[in-house]
Amino acid sequence: MSRLLLVSLSLALLVLSGCSSGSQTADRTYYILEATRTGAPVAADRNASLRVRRLNVDEVYATRQLVYRLDEFRYESDYYHQFLVLPGVMLTDETRDWLADSGLFARVSSLGSRYESTYALEGNIQGLYADFTNRAAPQAVVEIRFFLLNDADAEPTVLLSETYKAASPIAARSAEAVVAALSQSLAQILTRLEADLQKVLAPPPSGSAAGQRTPST
Repeated sequence: MSRLLLVSLSLALLVLSGCSSGSQTADRTYYILEATRTGAPVAADRNASLRVRRLNVDEVYATRQLVYRLDEFRYESDYYHQFLVLPGVMLTDETRDWLADSGLFARVSSLGSRYESTYALEGNIQGLYADFTNRAAPQAVVEIRFFLLNDADAEPTVLLSETYKAASPIAARSAEAVVAALSQSLAQILTRLEADLQKVLAPPPSGSAAGQRTPST
């Protein structure tokens, strides 16, 4: 972020109140984001395989604690309500599972896999927070920049470079509602990513030049 932020690492939850369900240890509750793909898979390219590399995370969101934006400059992290695993690991797994279910690729593997891949997906999580700047209409914001690379070439080329941002309304003043809304935002992003990947992987029209394609907005 370009502007200075006042990040308050308060141990008390000032924005949210009430009870929420989840995995509890002592005075903390743990959550995971779940973006479930619905619908039938598309026809896979039997020659295409994808390696999903671990997503990087901007430092302010590289914490297991839920992050709340209170106003233009003030953010707060929540000691008592946390993700079960680090956001980079969690969102990488969700992205890999979503694309494996999509049917776009014959195989989707993780970074440590021994399988060769024709494509690689990289990304950077640029936003993962509950936005309370409008107290009357809070939103859960997820923002990710994805890159699709041709992994089969000696020098990989970028086939897709796109930033996706989604904001979903938070239905109640609870951490559980925040997590549910974040999951909805992530599902929206992965839906759009899948649609753009399908366009990139489609054979180019006869007589057109191959190269990076710009997703439709």
